[in-house]
This record gives sequence, structure tokens and C-alpha cells, in this order.
Amino acid sequence: MLRKIEGIVQKYRAIDVRNVQLEIQGTNNVIDLNVRQPWILKNGDYVVVAGEDDGRSGKFYGYAYRNDTVEAFGKSDPGLLLGYRYILMGLLFCWAIFPVFTHIPAGFRRLQFGRKIDQAASMLCSSSG
Repeated sequence: MLRKIEGIVQKYRAIDVRNVQLEIQGTNNVIDLNVRQPWILKNGDYVVVAGEDDGRSGKFYGYAYRNDTVEAFGKSDPGLLLGYRYILMGLLFCWAIFPVFTHIPAGFRRLQFGRKIDQAASMLCSSSG
């Protein structure tokens, strides 16, 4: 569930120009912030971070932040294009795999019916002699 954490940056650790881990004064969370643009913050800045808790690692993953001290804003890459691509690939896969589930059973039924016809014909041929 999304929530906001706000306060003064107590300390931070730069991972790279787009990823930073920070602690906000008065909170008991390590905030992992990964944004599209290089982040702008330093100790003593008043920031608001929106994101969600990860129950497994105990971290708070920030998806967007606002630095009120220097009036900076940043957000994570939403990955919408990749999400749409996965949905489209799933639909295409289902569309391509669907005939396997319908045509193969139909093929087995036709083979079974063909064998019945052959058996019926052989019954007639053997009884006429």
C-alpha cells in the first residue's frame, strides 16, 4: 500500500546518479529511491517520499520524491511500455497456443472416427464373402 514519508534527510548513501538510499530523521526506515533523473538532495533537506514498504527486506521503496528545500521533484520510470508489451505478448501467445488445445483434440476425434469407418468397411467386406 502506498504511503508518504516526510522529514529532514539525516543521512544518505549514493548508489549511482539515479539510485540513493536515505534515512529521514524521526523515521525507522531505510528508503531506497530509484528515479529517472539524477536525484537532488543532501543532509538537512526537507523531503517527501511516496512509495511502499517491502515486508521481506524491511526497506521502504520510494517511487517519487519532492525536495521542498531546493524545490526538486523526481519519480521512477513507470515501465508502462514494458507492461503493455508483456500483456500484448501474453495475448499473442494465447492466440497462437489456442489452436493447439482445440485442433489437436479435434484431430484425435477425426482419427478415431476414421478408424470406425475402416472397421465398419472391413466388417462389411468380411461378411459378404
